[in-house]
Amino acid sequence: MKTNIKNIMAGICFLGLLSSCIKQVDKTFTGETVVEIDAAVLNSSNSVAGYPVISRIPVAGRPAATTDSTLRRLNARNIEIRLNLVGPQSNTDRTIGYKIITTSPLTTFAFPATASGQTPTASAATLNVSSAVIGTHVGTLTGVCTVPAGSSFGIISVNILPGTSSAGQARFLGIQLDSTGTLRPNPNYNKLGLVIDQR
Repeated sequence: MKTNIKNIMAGICFLGLLSSCIKQVDKTFTGETVVEIDAAVLNSSNSVAGYPVISRIPVAGRPAATTDSTLRRLNARNIEIRLNLVGPQSNTDRTIGYKIITTSPLTTFAFPATASGQTPTASAATLNVSSAVIGTHVGTLTGVCTVPAGSSFGIISVNILPGTSSAGQARFLGIQLDSTGTLRPNPNYNKLGLVIDQR
């Protein structure tokens, strides 16, 4: 029995020695520093648009969930679209440009029911979609987002305006990152669509 225990202990020590000999590999990002839309990375592409289109208020760092509030004219608030810096941080502010996609690629969208606790409530429905109008459905957007010094994130703030009720209608607003700032967009995750319930 003592021999078996000695053999087991010797085997464990030998495995410990092997594992301590594994060379540590430092992984440092060496590619071009780019910016991507957080919600575009975390949500699936819409089959018609070819990029993610969401109907829930995005939460940074995770995909849209049924517990998130539905994007509605009644939110009448700023929605924050987080941008992720892919690459090293800088000791100076940097910018990424973006443009508004003014033509909706969708004609209809299946809206989920409002989240639990969201008031007033609305049932699930398929709504007709048309393009959002700046100043009517959403506030003015600057077309540039700053990634502050020492940060890996920037925020595009979209102000949803209350507007008037439109039965069976939704409005589409698309955001596409471009190269007009000091940073370039990641071409794989540079577009996001928002559909806003106008009921």
